[in-house]
Amino acid sequence: MSCFKHLFVYLILFASFTVHAQQTGKIYGQLSDTLTHQQLKDAFITITKDNVIRQSVFSNQSGGFSADNIPFGQYHLNISFQGLAPIKKSFTIDANHKVINMDTIYMFIQVKELDTVVIQEPPIVMKKDTLEYNSSRFRTKAYAALAELLKMLPGIQIRNDGTITINGQPVDQIYVDGEPFFSGEPSMALEHLPAEIVKKIQVYATNTNNNNIPGPPPPPGFPGNKTLNIVLKADKRKGNFGKIGAGGGTGSTYNAIGDLNHMNGGQQISVVADAGNVDKEKTGTDPVQPNNGIRRVMNGGINYRDSRNATLKFNGSYLANDTRTELESRSQTLNIFPGDSSTSLNQSTRGLNKMRSHLFNGKIDFTPNSRTTFSIIPMLNVQNSDNTTIQQSTQHYANSGAQIYQSSGTSNSNSNNSMISSNFQLNHTGKKMGEMLMANLNIRNVENKRSAQNETVTEYSAYSKNIHQLSDNKSGNFNVGSNVMYTKPLGEKYNFTAQGTYGFNKDNNLYNTYKFNDASGHYDQLDSTQSNNFISNYHSGTAQASIRGQAGKLNITLGAGLQGDWLTADNKTEHTRFSRSFINLLPQAMVSISPKNGKMLMVGYNGRPMTISIQQLQPVTVTSDSLFIQEGNPDLKQPYTHTLNMSFNAVKPGSMQLFTISMGASITEHSIAQSTTLLDNGGQLSKPVNLEGAQSANITLNYSTSALKGKLTFNMIGATAYSKIPVLSNGIRNDSRTFTTNSDLTCTYNNQKGWDVSLSVGPGYNIMTTSSGVRTKYFQTGITGKSLYSWKNLESGVSWYYNFNSSLPPDYQPDFPILSPVIRYRFLKNKALQASVTCVDLLNQQSGASRSVSATDVSDSWTRTRGRYLLFSLMFNFKHFK
Repeated sequence: MSCFKHLFVYLILFASFTVHAQQTGKIYGQLSDTLTHQQLKDAFITITKDNVIRQSVFSNQSGGFSADNIPFGQYHLNISFQGLAPIKKSFTIDANHKVINMDTIYMFIQVKELDTVVIQEPPIVMKKDTLEYNSSRFRTKAYAALAELLKMLPGIQIRNDGTITINGQPVDQIYVDGEPFFSGEPSMALEHLPAEIVKKIQVYATNTNNNNIPGPPPPPGFPGNKTLNIVLKADKRKGNFGKIGAGGGTGSTYNAIGDLNHMNGGQQISVVADAGNVDKEKTGTDPVQPNNGIRRVMNGGINYRDSRNATLKFNGSYLANDTRTELESRSQTLNIFPGDSSTSLNQSTRGLNKMRSHLFNGKIDFTPNSRTTFSIIPMLNVQNSDNTTIQQSTQHYANSGAQIYQSSGTSNSNSNNSMISSNFQLNHTGKKMGEMLMANLNIRNVENKRSAQNETVTEYSAYSKNIHQLSDNKSGNFNVGSNVMYTKPLGEKYNFTAQGTYGFNKDNNLYNTYKFNDASGHYDQLDSTQSNNFISNYHSGTAQASIRGQAGKLNITLGAGLQGDWLTADNKTEHTRFSRSFINLLPQAMVSISPKNGKMLMVGYNGRPMTISIQQLQPVTVTSDSLFIQEGNPDLKQPYTHTLNMSFNAVKPGSMQLFTISMGASITEHSIAQSTTLLDNGGQLSKPVNLEGAQSANITLNYSTSALKGKLTFNMIGATAYSKIPVLSNGIRNDSRTFTTNSDLTCTYNNQKGWDVSLSVGPGYNIMTTSSGVRTKYFQTGITGKSLYSWKNLESGVSWYYNFNSSLPPDYQPDFPILSPVIRYRFLKNKALQASVTCVDLLNQQSGASRSVSATDVSDSWTRTRGRYLLFSLMFNFKHFK
């Protein structure tokens, strides 16, 4: 009995000791100054409670500081450094906040002026892996949307199709306080978030590890997708805000938009909806995208985020879309073949497309302790579409003009697609600073069904051919991807990272085409030449290791690894099976230098194999079109790409001057090219083959500056790209070489009193030549802008868009101007209600024309747009912050 008593006492003492040990926490961060962005060594840091110093530390040589074993309670962090203004920050250590990450703390130059300290945040800050804009230095008008703020930021462009680029690199998602706004879709944030709630906008590389791509995310200056993180102002985190508006006009045009946002600290609820059949304002200098047609769109959704509980956080969204597009277009395509074999295909198309989708995204973060976070990210996407198309085509030999065929036909199709996935993530931080374990498992299942009925009559010189068929296609894809990464510090200046990935992909494809049986009146005759059923399995695994070292301002990363791919296929139609396997090296090297005054230079190299699809390896024909036939090639070798990148970023401290340059070059061994053969009936037989010689290179420069105390800003972007793409045409090597250069010069002026003016000019020049002697070159430019003047509650002006393409035929409208004058008036309290009258496309151009160039063809296209209409609208904005 005595033993049990002693054991009970020991357990009580142990539990008490454990509880006591857990009643402490830790705080850490980084120090930098705003003038040169240098890391501040030997800054004196104290932690006080009730004006009593509890701990004191000095920052290390890299500007980092940390203090642990801090008992639960409320404290003040005091930082002092000679010549810089002292900083005092409050923080709390408790059960929900055991580890406090202060991120980078910037210290300002101390300016004494009548015993006061004058502090102004710099407009742009370049951190190690993040470019940060302070929105307070970029003023927008009242009730302006986020898009209006982004247009003012140096280096950021919003294109006509709604996509965003930063220094020429695409932005693929927008976060709010580190969490996706809806699914991260940029267009939702651009239209439904107001600019006035934004404190900072951070730009960093999108985390590719969630997609099981080997290696860490690319540096911010390197090519790759980018993420914008919207940091909200502290005084805008509690309250309600939103807008509601509607309008109607001539030609049965209408629009409606609304959003309601409720915020309560870490809790956010957003409900959005918009509908209409009007065109969006042209915002970029790029050409109008073809195939836009005349659209009617209806969207609605809800987004919920709750991060008030440090242990359990949730973010989820649902978005529904219904789109109806009327399409009327024509195109002229030059199919490039050697000698006199090139053909010209002229097509005119009328059609109607209906598409409906439902998208659900969620994320649950569970943090059982201060060092571990487990996340579950489910996703469900369901789509349905109906298409009706009427098409007429004529094909000639380009040189002689002799007609090969002419055809006309109709097509009706229905598609049902669904995707469900779950992503499981584990992030664990070790006891040592910099020690981290990340694991990721993604499971995804995709189901696609498509049924299409085609009736086509094709007339040749000596005969005609009627096609009356039904295609019934079903495909399924099951994918499992996993990724584990471990990082461990080796002393103070080195880090070791080990990473392994494994992926499994199973495809099940059933393509059946049936001919119409006149006797039975049904589609019951299987066409074996256009039917195929096959199953494939693809396994891929990688193992990598790298070491990163720091020597002063120099950072070097060296790594290597292996990737193995093994795939098997079973063709049920042809009763054939085959398997292939590949082993490749994964070298990696990167050097970055951070000299003074906010500059950073990065150079990197990596080698990566490219994935081969089962469709490319299938030893049979896979096609659903008798004029465009595709074959597989089981003898393909796996391509391997060597990539070299360089970037330089410079921000002038305390100003809006930003300069970036990025260069990239790649060479691909065993590149997969297309071997295209022109058939006697004018059709094309395409087959993938390995060809050497694929190359590409590009350079992008961006320079931004301001004048007149920030009222006038300039942004200049220039890009040049070269590519060599090897192809086979009728069995003859016919490489294409493409050289493109384009720029975008933007000037904005906003004096916050009356004038709001912007002008963008985007000239570009394109040259494409082939080994067979085909050469095309053309100049194109887009000019877009607006000129608005405000007087008291009245605003009037005009927006314009002009497109010119020297290569387009006269009947394709090589140049067209779009002018849209507008008058707006604000009234009620706080000018919350706005009435406006807009005349869209005053000159009634009704055009969307463009040219596209590839290694095998040159295509001009024209699509009818809505044209001129007059729109009357009302918009009411409301806001109430606590």
